[in-house]
Amino acid sequence: MSLCEVRITTYKRPDLLKRAIDTLINQTYTDWKAIVLDDSPEQEGKTVVEAFNDARIFYKPNPQNLGRTRNLDYAFQSSAMMGGTYAFVLEDDNYLYPEFIEKNVRSSNTHNVALVMRNQEIRLEENGVSIPLGQTSRGRWFRTGLYSPFEVYARLFFCEGISNGGLFWRTDRIQSNLQVGSQIEDAWHQEIYRTLQIREPLFFEAEPLCVWTGFVEPQKEPDSLKDSLFSMPARYNKVTQFLLSKLIHQYGHPIVQVAAEVASERITEAIILERQLLNVRYLNYRFKHVRQIERVLLLLKNYFRSLQAQRFVRKLPVPSPLQD
Repeated sequence: MSLCEVRITTYKRPDLLKRAIDTLINQTYTDWKAIVLDDSPEQEGKTVVEAFNDARIFYKPNPQNLGRTRNLDYAFQSSAMMGGTYAFVLEDDNYLYPEFIEKNVRSSNTHNVALVMRNQEIRLEENGVSIPLGQTSRGRWFRTGLYSPFEVYARLFFCEGISNGGLFWRTDRIQSNLQVGSQIEDAWHQEIYRTLQIREPLFFEAEPLCVWTGFVEPQKEPDSLKDSLFSMPARYNKVTQFLLSKLIHQYGHPIVQVAAEVASERITEAIILERQLLNVRYLNYRFKHVRQIERVLLLLKNYFRSLQAQRFVRKLPVPSPLQD
């Protein structure tokens, strides 16, 4: 076995942290070390780690509060932190199934890749109960197989691209820089930027061996939250618009063609793609699902949105694949 290092980010959620570590200890692959990156000034995670009394788990409180996204970005250092050949990030609210590490190591070796993206099961957390939704984080847009960076970029029209909780890599071979920097202050945007920094093929494994957790908001019924988890482009915003515009400017119609192939499998994805193209004012496409009047309204709305966003997005870095 080669050492796998696990970077666990946590903040004021000791019960969830305990669950995450429990699932790590139950891994069939036993050659691992974990570092718990606690961003809480009260250091609630220290007691949790001490209670496990496992020499493979190290506790590292941050000297000062970094905030969720900076703590997470620190955990995505591509190179080894503890001498591990393999690495992944485990957020405290997520957890693993027993063969997560073993099968990801096997996939990396079998397909000779430095990057594996594992599908995640989506569950809702309500009153300490993890509720299955019968959905996965990437199963709508990926199938088991090898993907070039270009093919992964094309999925940004539908989702964040790669998923933080599903990414698994070899620290000794990876070419991509998985850290996106402190200027990116939203976890959703981090995943988009991280996707655009991928420099090598990745292998997607459709079997979900880890769980992404959503939380029931007090003012919402569980069913309405379930719907909101898949309501792209409801989460659309100026940063996403900025990056998709850059993506089309750089790659042109070929990347739209790849996205159209993904969209051809479901009418919901076809509608999402059409709306996204209108959001970035791309008209070299045969629109079939969005009515003409709605197209005009979307074009007008997003023209004014882009004007309002210019000052903000001007401060954002442009990922190197999108630079002229």
